[in-house]
Amino acid sequence: MGFKQKKKNKLSIKQLAELQRPQVSLLDLLPFKRFEGKDNLLVLSCEDKKDAGYMDMLTIYGKDLDFVYGVGSEGASNIIRDYHLLLNTFTSDFDIIITRMSAETTIQQRAWLATRATIDKEMAATTDNHRYRQLQIRYQLVNRQLESLRNVAENVKHQSYTAFIYGDSAAEARTAREIFISSGGRAITAQPMSLSQKKTMLKILQDPTQQLNQ
Repeated sequence: MGFKQKKKNKLSIKQLAELQRPQVSLLDLLPFKRFEGKDNLLVLSCEDKKDAGYMDMLTIYGKDLDFVYGVGSEGASNIIRDYHLLLNTFTSDFDIIITRMSAETTIQQRAWLATRATIDKEMAATTDNHRYRQLQIRYQLVNRQLESLRNVAENVKHQSYTAFIYGDSAAEARTAREIFISSGGRAITAQPMSLSQKKTMLKILQDPTQQLNQ
């Protein structure tokens, strides 16, 4: 009498990666202790768990190809020139980490929210029926734009660049951050990350396979 073996389920790429990768503590990979201040600087620690400096994370925005390779444009040359200037101007340590992250639409959403608030105020103040209908149409269009941007943020993934800026003290890290942002020129456009973005980045650094779910 024969016995049928149970069919073994194939492991996904993520599961295989989890089985094969060495288990590394996040504190070993990036020794941080806590977030500090309203801007959520990371307090780093050394082997004896004492404070060993500060670090901040900045999102680096990409450049449109039209800017880089546009007809009659010196975009590519300007980027290279300004990047060399940044390296000569910014003398502190920094790293640039490449990950797969959700698309960032926060700035665009804020702009449309401000537009919607202005329309809302005008709708409340107007007594002209024709003008009110026009404002209603604009209000609906703005809501559609906001919904579209939220969908992009939730569903569109892209290659993300994050700068890690360091300092021996919180003040030094903040100064280095501002110098890095102001010295990027046309090469690097950087902006501070939110607390949730920093936490996501730390999870990815601890477990790179999480990028498969991003």
